[in-house]
Amino acid sequence: MQHANSKKSTAIFKAIAKVLKDERLKQDKSIRLLAYEYDIQKSLISRLENGVNEPKIISLWTICEALGIPLSELIRRVEKELPEDFALIDI
Repeated sequence: MQHANSKKSTAIFKAIAKVLKDERLKQDKSIRLLAYEYDIQKSLISRLENGVNEPKIISLWTICEALGIPLSELIRRVEKELPEDFALIDI
């Protein structure tokens, strides 16, 4: 079960990465500019946009504030990126 959950978690991380990067590009901002404007580490933004690490909620909240979107909007968009029948728990 752990292995299956790991793959599902990776799908979520990749969806988060896509949504964050799409929003940043929509606003025509580079990682460098976003990091500079809001005093956020470039490496944090890059890791989140590459879906490399499991994101912490505080990191997501910070990036969302910098992008001018509520965290709830990020979650809504991530849910739309995932398959309709996506679930972490197999029932």
